[in-house]
Amino acid sequence: MNTLAKQSIMVMGWAVVGSQVVTYAIVQMLAPDYLDTAIKVSPMVSSFVAAPLTYVFFRQNVKLEESNKQLAIANEALGVETEMARKEATLDPMTHVLNRTHFVRAIEEDRNQKDKAGFFLMLDADNFKNVNDTFGHGVGDTVLLKITDIIRGTLRDGDIVGRLGGEEFGIYLPSVTRQQAYEISERIRTRVEETAIEVGQGEFYHATVSIGAVFAAKQHNVTQLMQMADRNLYRAKGKGRNQVVFDAYLSKEGTYSTQPQSA
Repeated sequence: MNTLAKQSIMVMGWAVVGSQVVTYAIVQMLAPDYLDTAIKVSPMVSSFVAAPLTYVFFRQNVKLEESNKQLAIANEALGVETEMARKEATLDPMTHVLNRTHFVRAIEEDRNQKDKAGFFLMLDADNFKNVNDTFGHGVGDTVLLKITDIIRGTLRDGDIVGRLGGEEFGIYLPSVTRQQAYEISERIRTRVEETAIEVGQGEFYHATVSIGAVFAAKQHNVTQLMQMADRNLYRAKGKGRNQVVFDAYLSKEGTYSTQPQSA
């Protein structure tokens, strides 16, 4: 027996008892000679009256319980939708990596929490305009999604990746040495180059990427890191594309050198 049924029986019981007490009191005062008869008749009358009242009480409670369940479901669904909307607002809609704004924010938060610096990479798909012009934007999207999958599959837990715009991606590698950063960069570059992407029936395309990387010294903010990495990316493009280039550092005076600046 569920709680609601128990409550209904209790209500009906108290209604019967209550009506008998009231009946006894009234008859005792107004017509004591009919007290025995009233006491005998009272349970039947009170039961007759209490039964429909109990049914109404029971039905109202059932409706209230159902309404509470529906409200709980709606609140849960709203919570899920709110969380989805929050996540969607942080992600690039096509690649589902962080968008530029939240990528920068994630790096800033990570750097504020950790003392050890990392490396910042800027990656760009080579000759991407030719891909769109030759095969169409649908294939271009497929190429970007494949590059995104390779980046994600290569990075470690805790690494941060975001789409900066178009065919350009940013990657932050916290707490790594230069050698580790270089190995990760090269792994991404070679995996992209080796991946055959179908662009038509029986036709495949091998994309390449250029990567500019820089040491993320604490004295440089994310904007400066992007400038340095972009400078290295430009050098990688100039060297023939499909390259990884390190070692351009931004000095406190705003000029570039091949040596990191002291703190």
